[in-house]
Amino acid sequence: MYGEIKKSEGRISVKTEHGEAELLYRKDSDILVVYHVFTPPDDRGQGIAEKLADTVVDLAKKEGLRIIPECSYMQAFLNKHKELKKYEMKE
Repeated sequence: MYGEIKKSEGRISVKTEHGEAELLYRKDSDILVVYHVFTPPDDRGQGIAEKLADTVVDLAKKEGLRIIPECSYMQAFLNKHKELKKYEMKE
């Protein structure tokens, strides 16, 4: 399992059983550019990265921002969740 999700400017992270998972982004005016999502290999497949992605989408919703998914995980996440496509911005 994993601990409490921590948010700081440009980073969303959570301690896991085997280390720390993180999602990195940069904020450019009204856009969040998500450029890195990592989960320790032994913690993969438990929905941890999905929870981090949900958290950055919630941030975008709350602040009225769009997301540019530069990393492959975030691209796949938005493709899987068609209802969230309105928050995606193509480069």
